[in-house]
Amino acid sequence: MEKINSSYRNSENIFVKLFNILRSLWLLVGAFLYIFVYGSIVLLIGWILGKEKGRKFVLKQVEIFGRLAFKLLGVKVFVCGKKPDVNSNYIVVSNHQSILDIPLIIGYVGPTPFIAKKELEKFPMVNVYLKYLGSELIDRGNVRQTATAIREVMRKLNEGYHFVIFPEGTRSPNGEVLPFKPRSLEIAFKAKVPILPVSIWGNHLVIPKHKLIVSGNKTGIMFGEVVYPENFKSEEELRAYVENVIRQGVEKLKEVVENEKSVC
Repeated sequence: MEKINSSYRNSENIFVKLFNILRSLWLLVGAFLYIFVYGSIVLLIGWILGKEKGRKFVLKQVEIFGRLAFKLLGVKVFVCGKKPDVNSNYIVVSNHQSILDIPLIIGYVGPTPFIAKKELEKFPMVNVYLKYLGSELIDRGNVRQTATAIREVMRKLNEGYHFVIFPEGTRSPNGEVLPFKPRSLEIAFKAKVPILPVSIWGNHLVIPKHKLIVSGNKTGIMFGEVVYPENFKSEEELRAYVENVIRQGVEKLKEVVENEKSVC
């Protein structure tokens, strides 16, 4: 009987691995078709519609893509809390687990520009859309370029733009929140722009860091209460508070996602 159970478990594991490989192939093919083929068509239509109408059309398609990406991968998304209505520009501050964090935020927060690593410029079409959103890509090894990018972010914030930032500076390999980089919230603190804390759990299991193998089938996003930088004496104090909020959100979200709770 024990041999039969062992044989059954082995065959089940083989099936799961095969299924994940097929999902991964589907990811690669689907990503190419959607990002390169459909993405090019969307940009062309946007160009035909003109600057204002075209931008609205493209941004709506980007938001749809953010949600559709998870449906196509067979990944269930749990949403906890509600995105607050902030009657001003704001900065979304989120933990970082996977390359899927970008479509998750775009789909459930909205088509928001990112403050991200300059390395993303190397990804064809992805770089086009990031720039279309108004994102600022920072070369952390180039002090002058970083200073220029930060000034541009401040200018755009004054014009009413929203931004997304990952203060950990890199993806977490195990999903746990990494310490926020020093001065990572300096822009928000200086500009006195409201912060929307966002916690993510599960993306690191769907597509782990440095891999393109799809393995998980559920993830989640949680919205925290809006944080106002003017209530803090220093960037360090603000950063510690927001990090703690996101860390607590991840722990709550982890329980929701892993136990597939319908109520957060």
